[in-house]
Amino acid sequence: MVDPDQRRFLIVAGEASGDAHGARLVRALRALGPCRVRGVAGPALRAAGVEPVVAMEDLAVLGFAEIVGRLPALLRARARLLAEQRRFAPHAVVLVDYPGFNLRLGPELKRRGARIFYYIGPQVWAWHPERAGEMARWVDRLAVVFPFEEEIFRDAGVNVRFVGHPLLDDLAPEVDEATLRAEIGAATGAPVLGLLPGSRRQELARHLRPLLAAAAVLARDRAALVAVLALAPGLELPRGATIPPGVRIVRGRTHAVQAWATACAVASGTATLETALFGTPLAIVYRVGRLNFLIARRLVRLSRIGLPNIVSGAEVAPELIQDGLTPQALAAVLAPWLDDPAARAAQSEKLRAVRARLGGPGASARTAALLWGLAS
Repeated sequence: MVDPDQRRFLIVAGEASGDAHGARLVRALRALGPCRVRGVAGPALRAAGVEPVVAMEDLAVLGFAEIVGRLPALLRARARLLAEQRRFAPHAVVLVDYPGFNLRLGPELKRRGARIFYYIGPQVWAWHPERAGEMARWVDRLAVVFPFEEEIFRDAGVNVRFVGHPLLDDLAPEVDEATLRAEIGAATGAPVLGLLPGSRRQELARHLRPLLAAAAVLARDRAALVAVLALAPGLELPRGATIPPGVRIVRGRTHAVQAWATACAVASGTATLETALFGTPLAIVYRVGRLNFLIARRLVRLSRIGLPNIVSGAEVAPELIQDGLTPQALAAVLAPWLDDPAARAAQSEKLRAVRARLGGPGASARTAALLWGLAS
């Protein structure tokens, strides 16, 4: 029997960060009343009770060039979601970030009569500012997580609200510092270097070697240094990868590494923002394929790519991008934080600006209230 008070939502989240933020949103929706949620779901959304129409893992791509190889899968997913919208008749469709897919799916869903709620606005201010105006024609409500985005989208005619960043809701290390140190064999007071190469296979493949090589450079003169490689859920090491004996591998401890490491090297993305919120000094790293880099260099309109730097409006975390990411350069950035408590404290102080600009906790609840209202 159909519950007349039950809200139905179709959700589309295409990568790990969107999966996590979407799961927080779904839990907040369930606190408001009975609802059923289907859509593109990863492990976090599935754990939150979302019924998968498409597995998020089938959509994950990195860069422009990789899209070509995954195009058949992306088209199949799009067709299944359009069919599901007709069959399931959701009160609202929730698009979570993932602009390469959602900015194409959303207009078609709107043409078919769906009410569109976009959560975590696509970073059109970095790539295509004109797309903000295009979104005004098909997005019913947009919830953004960075304060400067509200003005950008509102000026373009989008019905937008800054809700705060969901990371502030429940960002916490999985274990305390003593437990992490025991697990990785780091003595009390020994420097710990966190290596976070990214949550996608392509990122791991491109970042693993320079991060491990930088750790080896740093370990030559620091016998007590423990380097710890935090692998994202579901990721396996590339075939043939060689891990030096002094590097520990952990799973399910990403936030603990971010919180308790002396310093970190972090692939550009949500993990850089998490690390900054913990106050741990970090270097932001990123490499893509040569073709992707050439395309991005023509399109990106920002002088900085790291979220902590964009949010704070200053370079609070050094960026080593593409050819600038070498083991020697990365080691040179990290060394002062590993060796000098004063340098480490000064860098942590710079990172306070990131938290100050993101507002307070409660983003998921505020977003759920907006979405529930749209679905009424």
